[in-house]
Amino acid sequence: MSLLEQQPTRSHRSRQRPWWNRPLIGQQSMVERMSAVLRRFKKEDVPDRAVAAHAEALQTIGQLVKRAQPIDSSKFGNPEFLTFVKLKRAFAAGQDGYKHLDRYLQLLHAGITAKNTFIALERMEFKFFGSRQALLYKYVETLFQSKIQQAEFLEKVQAKFSEVYPQLRTEDGKAALEKYYQHLETITQHQFGFRLLRSFKRHKLTNYSILNTIANVINGLNRLDLHDLGVLNSEVIAHYETFQQLGEILGMPEALINPKTFGRMLQYIALEEKYRTAYPKFQALVVLLEQWHQQFTIAQNLRHEYGPKQYRRVKAFSTPIPGVDLYDKYKAYFN
Repeated sequence: MSLLEQQPTRSHRSRQRPWWNRPLIGQQSMVERMSAVLRRFKKEDVPDRAVAAHAEALQTIGQLVKRAQPIDSSKFGNPEFLTFVKLKRAFAAGQDGYKHLDRYLQLLHAGITAKNTFIALERMEFKFFGSRQALLYKYVETLFQSKIQQAEFLEKVQAKFSEVYPQLRTEDGKAALEKYYQHLETITQHQFGFRLLRSFKRHKLTNYSILNTIANVINGLNRLDLHDLGVLNSEVIAHYETFQQLGEILGMPEALINPKTFGRMLQYIALEEKYRTAYPKFQALVVLLEQWHQQFTIAQNLRHEYGPKQYRRVKAFSTPIPGVDLYDKYKAYFN
């Protein structure tokens, strides 16, 4: 008998099975078909590493929310505050209408911050103008006409001060020159303050009261709607001669010297002053919410990847994620 004849055929083997385990149609029996269906619908366990990663993300989220909630403030939801945040981005990124303005804004801000120091220098140059003091004043004027850097400027001024100081006869004169040097030292520690003072000197301007005028305008903005750029433009127009002069001192191109440009700069400075203490807290909140969103994305991705259609339910995967309301509240700040 051949080998082929010795082996039972598939159909012969099928007939040897019980009736309920024989193929009805094709080569698969009812049991085999049901087993295949059950295998298809059988859900897998979520891998332990995914469960652990999800738990870690939720734990971090809880900690971040706990830190963020005390920082949350009603001020941050103020439309005016949102305007300020958008303005900061517009100036920093040089968006349309704000291109190249950030540098001049920094100069103006430095001038307003240091205006008292500028005015003190002016008064000293007029009040204590003896022949000895004049040696230092004229030397400073000469240095400002050059392209000298801050560090070298201060080094040279210090050397000249050490030369002139012993020649002074009165204690008042010595005290005044000391104060004069200290004011220069303070200004040269700040990049934009130094640049602005140099610009005043190069324009042969010794009257720094223009900075006082601008500061008074800004102080008066507290009673205005800082949302309304038209109102701010009107304030600029009311003092336009001063602002034109300021534009020249700041070295602004002629195309930028207009009420709209200065209105935007005033709006920014007024809002920055108003939210001086609130904004650093808001920055801290933003950092926490950005970290929250990273962990939220991890948790959400795991939930989607190991969804209930294919995997056995994990209770933690269906619990609400803390902090969603807080993030949604400030979503506008991230866009």
